[in-house]
Amino acid sequence: MRFKFLFCFLLIVNVLMAQKESKYPVYPNPVKFPIYLSATFGELRNNAFHAGVDIKTNGEIGKKVYAVADGYVSRIGVSPWGYGNAVYITHNDGYTSVYAHLEMFNDKIGKYVKQKQLESKSFAQSLYLKKDEIPVKVGELIGYSGDTGGSGGPHLHYELRDANQRPLNPYFFGFKINDNIKPAINGIALYPKELSSVNGSDQAAYFKLKNNGGNYTVEGGDIKVNGNVSFGISAFDQANDSHNKNGVYSIELFVDNRLIFSVLFDRYSYDETRYVNSLIDYKKFVNDKIRYVRSEIDEYNILDIYGERNGYITVNEGDMVAMKYVVKDYFGNTSTVKFNLVGVEPIKEYSDNQYSRAYYRVDGNNEVEVNIDGFNAKIPEKAFYRFEYVLARQLDTIPNIASDHAYLFGSEDIPIQKNIAIKIRPAEEYADSDKLYIVSVDKKGKFSAVGGKMVEGVMTANIKKFGTYALAIDDNAPTVNPDNFKNNTKVINCKRLKIKIKDTESGIAKYDIYLNGKWVVGAYDAKNDLLFYDVDEFLKYGNNKMEVVVTDGVGNKTTRTYNITRERPKNDKFIR
Repeated sequence: MRFKFLFCFLLIVNVLMAQKESKYPVYPNPVKFPIYLSATFGELRNNAFHAGVDIKTNGEIGKKVYAVADGYVSRIGVSPWGYGNAVYITHNDGYTSVYAHLEMFNDKIGKYVKQKQLESKSFAQSLYLKKDEIPVKVGELIGYSGDTGGSGGPHLHYELRDANQRPLNPYFFGFKINDNIKPAINGIALYPKELSSVNGSDQAAYFKLKNNGGNYTVEGGDIKVNGNVSFGISAFDQANDSHNKNGVYSIELFVDNRLIFSVLFDRYSYDETRYVNSLIDYKKFVNDKIRYVRSEIDEYNILDIYGERNGYITVNEGDMVAMKYVVKDYFGNTSTVKFNLVGVEPIKEYSDNQYSRAYYRVDGNNEVEVNIDGFNAKIPEKAFYRFEYVLARQLDTIPNIASDHAYLFGSEDIPIQKNIAIKIRPAEEYADSDKLYIVSVDKKGKFSAVGGKMVEGVMTANIKKFGTYALAIDDNAPTVNPDNFKNNTKVINCKRLKIKIKDTESGIAKYDIYLNGKWVVGAYDAKNDLLFYDVDEFLKYGNNKMEVVVTDGVGNKTTRTYNITRERPKNDKFIR
């Protein structure tokens, strides 16, 4: 009987898994080499969920990338940031595949992009194509893997979307890796609500775990609780033959074997991606760089990845509550944490949260305007995920600024969902300067450019992060230096000319390369401060004049001119 029950259970599980995957087409892999992942779908990232999988390329660029189904190129992106060089293919079945951080496109796509760049005199492009412009067949070469945009190293970002452009888990489409490793659990957290406590404190408590083959228990034993508490868990997953710490697929929380909270990383909308900051314990992440998934769901959190949503419980004196977390990867490898809550008497004293007049009460229902001398901010409704108190005050300890004061606005451990418009008035002696820009100032006094523009005598900008803000002056033009060539140089077989460009104040805003007076495509690699020109028909044989013009965020401009002689290789007998 026991064998029959087990057989039936496994049969039901297999049927359910087959049903889950059967509604999706099965695609071949986008590369033709063994697949190891450096990131998985739904991973928790800074201000976003990871929208696809990252395929390792052994630290190399130039691996061939292939279309996974028939369709057409519906979009092409070229950017110094984000996805870098990216191809979007809309398939005949309605799904879209995305291939990002490419080093190069295939000839057809590359020529199309270059034509648009020359027409617009811009390296960066966001191109939307019609169905009949660039058709694609399954298995067709579409480009070569790279390290462009915001990539942290050579790899292929591969993504699949539905007809509404919502990212889907690529595992649904037959994408497979070898994985029989259980997820690892770093720790759990308990968050007492108002007039509640955990182990004698009304502050968040974090617990280390002991692992016994994927079965975890809390170091120190039972947890003493009184009142209402919610929970958090920090976990990651690994696959065979890979050391990367990737995201998990599902998290479930049980109370006395009753499911009260769950999340499933199978799909989401780009409209939701920044809500990752509401899913996690954002304060813990800011302070310790560790992400805990919280069971409490904030009032203005619209994430659709939740299943069960009752992520808090009430524990009274004398209660004994059995808790269990179950964490899985997509392939069913499972780890658990079991812990008991013991109900104790209330604590004698609770933290007293007193807010001075420097704090602004923001409940999310209305716009809140902040006004202090020289500083203004407009906080839109639902700018945060829940009720918050926001501090705003002047600071007179920041040197080398161009405003009367620096302004401490909010706390960095409060996440922001919507743009907040800020305005800062310049000090009188800088009021007429056209070199002003807004900076954020970190705890070490380092400036980071925010940008902004002058409107009716004040600098304005939108921010999505709290901190200290002020105005600064940028009188220094960008630096421009050739990297792999010199002025009056001769080139024969050189395929790429590289120029180092850098601006440590207001940042690089514009970059142009002219050859013999004609604008040519200069590709900008922002993370390496590199501008490069791939040698093409515009660099003629003989003498050439190259002019590089780089402009920063406040209009300071640097122009450098180089004389370059292109010599024909000795075995090239063609003369023109």
